[in-house]
Amino acid sequence: MKRYCIILLTTLALISCNSCRPSMRENNKFVNPFIGTAGDYGQTDPSANIPFGMIKAGPDTDPGNHCGYDYNATKFLGFSQNRASGVGCSGTGGNLRIFPFINNLKESAEMDKNTEKAEPGFYSVKLRNGIIAEATAARTAGIYRFIFPKTEKTGFRIHFETSYSGFIDEKHIFQNDRFLKGWIQCRGNCKMGSYKFYYFVELAEKPAEIKESKGIADIYFSANSSQTQIIKVGLSSVSTAEAEKNLNSEAAEINFDQMRAIAAKNWREYLGRVNVTTDNDTLKTLFYTHLYHASQTPYNIIDESGSYGGSDGNTYHSDNGSYYSGWSLWDTFRSKMPLLSILYPEKYKNMMHSMYQLYKQGKSDDPTDTESFILIRNEHSIPVLLDAYRKDLLDEPLADVLHLMKKEAESLSVDSPDKILEACYDWWAFSEIAGKLGDVALQKEFYEKAINYRNIWDDKFKVMGANADVMHGDGLYEGTLWQYRWFVPYDYPWIEDAMGGKKASVSQLDYFFENNLFNVGNQPDIHVPFLYYEFGEPWKSQKLVRQILLEPTVNHYGTHEKWKNPYIGKVFKAEPEGYIEEMDDDAGTMSAWFVLSSMGLYPRNIGETSYWILPSVFEEVSIRLADKKSFKIINRRNSSDDIYIESATLNGEPFLKSWIDYRDIQNGGTLELTLSSTANTDWGKL
Repeated sequence: MKRYCIILLTTLALISCNSCRPSMRENNKFVNPFIGTAGDYGQTDPSANIPFGMIKAGPDTDPGNHCGYDYNATKFLGFSQNRASGVGCSGTGGNLRIFPFINNLKESAEMDKNTEKAEPGFYSVKLRNGIIAEATAARTAGIYRFIFPKTEKTGFRIHFETSYSGFIDEKHIFQNDRFLKGWIQCRGNCKMGSYKFYYFVELAEKPAEIKESKGIADIYFSANSSQTQIIKVGLSSVSTAEAEKNLNSEAAEINFDQMRAIAAKNWREYLGRVNVTTDNDTLKTLFYTHLYHASQTPYNIIDESGSYGGSDGNTYHSDNGSYYSGWSLWDTFRSKMPLLSILYPEKYKNMMHSMYQLYKQGKSDDPTDTESFILIRNEHSIPVLLDAYRKDLLDEPLADVLHLMKKEAESLSVDSPDKILEACYDWWAFSEIAGKLGDVALQKEFYEKAINYRNIWDDKFKVMGANADVMHGDGLYEGTLWQYRWFVPYDYPWIEDAMGGKKASVSQLDYFFENNLFNVGNQPDIHVPFLYYEFGEPWKSQKLVRQILLEPTVNHYGTHEKWKNPYIGKVFKAEPEGYIEEMDDDAGTMSAWFVLSSMGLYPRNIGETSYWILPSVFEEVSIRLADKKSFKIINRRNSSDDIYIESATLNGEPFLKSWIDYRDIQNGGTLELTLSSTANTDWGKL
């Protein structure tokens, strides 16, 4: 309680402070949570939350899409407590739905879309029946405010069996009418595994009557009740007692507006970690909204007491104030994890601690039947841990879990060409970890396994035949042979030789992009626009990435098929149809791709510490680091036609490399790029 009073006073002082830095006041206003929420154009949601918060207090609509919400829908079903942004299948979450009603109209209500508002930490809409429904959130607790019109019968319907992915079981108990506690168990994403979480609900005033039927409780208020009704909800991965403690810690002594102010402050501080300079407000909106979307997961599910539920169904304790769960690593390891490691290394360390602990709980790639909260998928944690180890972002001894990582590496599926490439990537990463820990024999064993992909590459990927552009051809997962052939980031020198040298490799890339074989809407080939750097012609990537970020392009692919008629237009748009059709944000993966690329940085290979350097779309990018340091990227251009790097300096000294090391960024300083309208074919050869 004391901690939240201090936060509140700090928040109010910050709001009234005229001398605060602009970044701390203004970046929130460039977040539009409705971007990507319409139809199948991102599958994001406008829920109220804080960065990596457990509770996502958001609206459910009919139709609802993966996150329970569709911007184009007008039928409001109520507020549910949890969801995962843009993860495909039917989504996951959507539990414990609260719906306000008048005059026994308890199923749905029409929304007045003109009144709908969402901003970091807050959502509001007025319903056609006159009810104003609002939500705000802390990390484990949320507050709902409902303002009713004058009527003789008002109330709430609480649905205990709602779920996007499949309800399993629940139990609830009313306590003195004003309090409700229980647990809910549901299927995980794509109906894999299951999770069980606990809740505690507090009504601001005692209702006149409670009627229960299977899976539903109708709560009625009398005619002389307050027109403004407040509901507070606390969540826990451990127990209803811990959910109550979480609610009391975060919400008991503050009101709706105070929690909203605290949530806004959380986002101001978080988004203020990086500032971009441009006169283009639309571009700024895209940047900060995508950073916002990239920061929804994983969830910090630790209780106020330090307890948390593990993936194995057991209860654990942590003293560092966090335990992160709800990974979607098959997607996010490619772009989001490298982004978070740059901007938020202190949080990232705690995330890596959580991933380390996950191995001790019996980590599996897919959700288990004993998850304590939403989980998507866990593949490729080995290269993520290697990456963190090399960036000094892992404090735990990897030697203690080496045998568990080895067990995982030995169980990887290799029953299709893409799975072979992906398994070999993990084997390479495991080999590197073994080498770092001094186990030379294990390093050699898994390196030899890692380069075994070369056989399947020669057979399936070297010569692109008639079936190379078939979605799911040869049993591939969401892609074509053309799109998967480049997924060997640790061994490009061999790929280059196999394709006949640098010129031949560039020619293959040229063909790939000139014939629109690239699928920007899915993960397997999102690194490929940067591969001109690898093959010695970085200026081609500089032009191509800018086109993808800002200009109309030709796109032929959805998630599972090649379209008869391509989409020609911008990929990233500051509107509800935020992406191209069928392009899910996939737990912030595509958002992070935009943020990194627009900053002018992109990871060369997850598991190594270098990032390609390319022109930012902004005049300046400034990253606030620890110890009052900063790292700035300054782009000197005379016109919008200056899209190529002519020369570079780092801290005033000539910089000839096309990549920069993670430590150079974290040490602080200034990377200055002089740009030109013509390509400098000599820069970046090192």
